[in-house]
Amino acid sequence: MSLHNLPYKPVFLKKPRFSIRIFLFLFLFPGQVLPLVAQQSNTLYLMHSVPQSNQLNPAVQIRCNFFVGIPGLNTLHMNYSNSAFNYNDLTSDNLLALDDVYNMLYRINMVSVEAVAYPISLGLKRNGNYFTFSVAERFGSYTTYSKKLAGLALYGNTQYVGEIARVNNTRVNTTYYREYSVGWSVDWNPYTTFGIRGKLLFGKANLNTGPSRVSLGTDEETFDLTVKGNVTLNSSLPVILTMNDAGAITGIDLKEFTYPGLLFNPRNPGVAADFGVIHEYSNDITLSASLLDLGLIVWTDELYNINAEVDFLYEGVQEGTDFSAAAYFRDLSDSVVNDIIYDVTQKPYISPLPAQLFLGASYQWKKHIELGIVMRNVWVNRGIKSSLTVSANAAFMKILQASLSWSYLNNSPLHFGAGLAYVGRGLQIYAVTDNIPGLFLPLDARTINLRFGMNLMLGCPKKLSRGRNKERSMVPCPPNVSLGGKKPKR
Repeated sequence: MSLHNLPYKPVFLKKPRFSIRIFLFLFLFPGQVLPLVAQQSNTLYLMHSVPQSNQLNPAVQIRCNFFVGIPGLNTLHMNYSNSAFNYNDLTSDNLLALDDVYNMLYRINMVSVEAVAYPISLGLKRNGNYFTFSVAERFGSYTTYSKKLAGLALYGNTQYVGEIARVNNTRVNTTYYREYSVGWSVDWNPYTTFGIRGKLLFGKANLNTGPSRVSLGTDEETFDLTVKGNVTLNSSLPVILTMNDAGAITGIDLKEFTYPGLLFNPRNPGVAADFGVIHEYSNDITLSASLLDLGLIVWTDELYNINAEVDFLYEGVQEGTDFSAAAYFRDLSDSVVNDIIYDVTQKPYISPLPAQLFLGASYQWKKHIELGIVMRNVWVNRGIKSSLTVSANAAFMKILQASLSWSYLNNSPLHFGAGLAYVGRGLQIYAVTDNIPGLFLPLDARTINLRFGMNLMLGCPKKLSRGRNKERSMVPCPPNVSLGGKKPKR
């Protein structure tokens, strides 16, 4: 049986100088223990009868003349994703199954958590124009790491004997900010709608690392591991670093702060923009695309910039070492301080938002049934995270609209989602998820997400007649077509 299927792995090497496994574990640890509940909404993208689909494509126009998101119940969105494994993959018969998890890893892996709340949102439709305004609280954390780094943490340095291994692309990007946005959607011609949204951002907290560059060399005779590299970290957090005379970081303390002061801090400004288009290609085919979150935040408050130069030799531990002895861990801590050189400054810095590209297409199969496909791409930590969703959308009894979806998310095809919207006069209640099993079996899921809310819908038509396609289920009214009228023929 493999050592990694034991509750712990015994180590019998040579004398201690620095524990590379502990160092790497601590580097990876923040990305693995983030909360399991926390903007992924592929199923919602084609549910255009829900006003919040405009947040994914600013070209979307709803049927009603006016909507208001009910404060406190407006929109709440939570998403967790792991691109390689789920929680239960970590254990087998109450034992760690690290060998199995390692075999599931890809060259680059990501763990992300997203949470969004909209305390204010509203929309107004007038003469082919649709205007929106919203305020959002956004949190996102994205951790990327390489399989090579995980292998080093699990199996040590013997796999790199006589060669230089480069372990890069390990990054952490965590941001909390407030967003004020104003959007405009306009009918460009009878078949095309364009939308744009401008955003004013105020950052509240941030922690991100730059691109790490680390090289590892293993001596063929002694198996000593030489590690050299550079790691940068920027933060805007209410903390104080303490340092010794040698310039090494010896402690981190939380500063006194008030929550109102944090929530209304205006000293980290930013801007962003969204763009979208919807085009009716033919009688039954509609194409759409949107580019979201093109922007950045300038961090100027509560700053620390840390540049760590790593140059140390790992010679293992002696056989029979007492790992429970306090002196052993004190020696490990001292070796970290001695072998890492820190350059600490407090300068403003810039962090970009994770940009998103949605591409969608829908086909009107039956009078009340529409088939659709959506691709989502996210640029984060200098990489692209992609997903694909196929959906069927339908309308029932003129008051209920539903969507069933299948998605390829996080390198897994086992995602079945759904959306449901009750659209009674004056009120809409909706809930959407890209993975129903994840809500009931979260420990077996790579993806867990849910978006729900309530809207007041005013000035809505009792019946939508558009000539060829009456009461089309989940797409907006075609541009420049009044309710009860006919659109021009192609």
